[in-house]
Amino acid sequence: MVPGARSLGKHFLISFHFSIFRFLSFFQIQEMRFSYLIFLALLVSVLAEHVEDQNHADEEVITAEQDIPVHKPRGYKPRKLEEGDELLLSQVVWRHGDRAPTGTYPTDPHKEEAWPNGWGELTQLGMRQQYALGRLLYKRYVNSTGPAEPLLSSSYNSKEVYIRSTDVNRTLVSALANLAGMFENGTRGADYPDSKRWPNNWTPIPIHTLAEKDDPVGNVFAPCPRAEELTKNIYLSSGFQKFVAENHQFLDFVSEKTGKKVIMPEIYMINDVHYIETLYNMSQPDWITDDVGMKLRNLSQVSTRFLFGIGDPYVPELIRLRGGPLLGAMIDKMNHKISCAKKNNEGEECAWIGRLKYHAYSAHDTTVYAFLTTFGDEEKVIEGGMPHYTASVAVELWNLKNGGPSVRVLFHSAFHHNYHVITHLAKGCPHNSEFCPLKTFEQRSLKFLPVNLEKECSSKKSSDKNRTLWKIRDNKH
Repeated sequence: MVPGARSLGKHFLISFHFSIFRFLSFFQIQEMRFSYLIFLALLVSVLAEHVEDQNHADEEVITAEQDIPVHKPRGYKPRKLEEGDELLLSQVVWRHGDRAPTGTYPTDPHKEEAWPNGWGELTQLGMRQQYALGRLLYKRYVNSTGPAEPLLSSSYNSKEVYIRSTDVNRTLVSALANLAGMFENGTRGADYPDSKRWPNNWTPIPIHTLAEKDDPVGNVFAPCPRAEELTKNIYLSSGFQKFVAENHQFLDFVSEKTGKKVIMPEIYMINDVHYIETLYNMSQPDWITDDVGMKLRNLSQVSTRFLFGIGDPYVPELIRLRGGPLLGAMIDKMNHKISCAKKNNEGEECAWIGRLKYHAYSAHDTTVYAFLTTFGDEEKVIEGGMPHYTASVAVELWNLKNGGPSVRVLFHSAFHHNYHVITHLAKGCPHNSEFCPLKTFEQRSLKFLPVNLEKECSSKKSSDKNRTLWKIRDNKH
């Protein structure tokens, strides 16, 4: 239905019935007029209740005010902001919103025709989810309250904001929807044309992108021979082979039912299809019982840990190649920002970073997941596997009155949740504080920062040397 058509229909219906009421009044038909007045009152009441229900349904998606429990160690003390504390830069990475499956298995009754825009495309729900995240970011960085000044101007300023997306439709459209929510308070005739045909409150904001093969920051599976070699070694490891052997009967069962040979790394796709179709109340094959659905989820989660180098074996080199590029890009910008601030942003090299205040990356669950693996305590942040739709991490650079340049990291787990601090979960940062000195944050991150990504990706080491890089995680991790 065209937006606003439903509301227009309601107004027409009410106007129509009031016209009948005036007609009856004209002919002084008192009894009928009184009965009709009661009917009109009931009609308005029902419609008002329906509109209120619709508003509440939207509110659930749009307000995003809920908080969820986060692991906090004994002695953790949240720090209240003080006069003189200044937020200098926020770098945010988010996963796109709700999407169609990226594909399916041969026996699935629901083919691509079931999805209006095709495989992998953002849905209308996904657009609403990203719009909600944009409104949440607006409250945090544009319309914030507290001792510190808001980070951004009240309307879009091209010198303050830079948006980057992977070169995929669903992330590009997610960025558009997000920005529509974050900067919907623009002024007609100033931020966008004063034209009746122009969409209300929409300020066009540029989104930058790179080809997927050239974007290791957003696309963690960009070509990298060394990462691919490490992944193959993981799949040949005793830990992974044991995992497969323990579940080979289930894999055979799924292969038979789906009509294709399913290996463990492909379990994620089967689970993804089941999750999305269930979300849309699509009928499921009889073989996907509740127990089978739970098994798909569990195996998908464990398989993902192996894929990203945080299973058994634990492979920090793979973490560096997958999650390190984004971590390094963020740290570089924070150091550049501080360096330029010390010289009052003078010089050509400070022209861009000196005025930049908000840098966002519209990306994927794999991007967010790989980034969090560099923290070392990712299982305390993303319990239950891959990050949900619109999950995001905000890395804030602060200049604290008593503390100097410091980093605060926040996590937004899903579209109906708020941001919460996770700085203390980054190993090497103070476990009892929501801020980490910038130098400390950089130092604890060094082992996950590629020095020369192109060189490291092209390097191939012998399997003997590979073994020296692998560590078996203690149970406490």
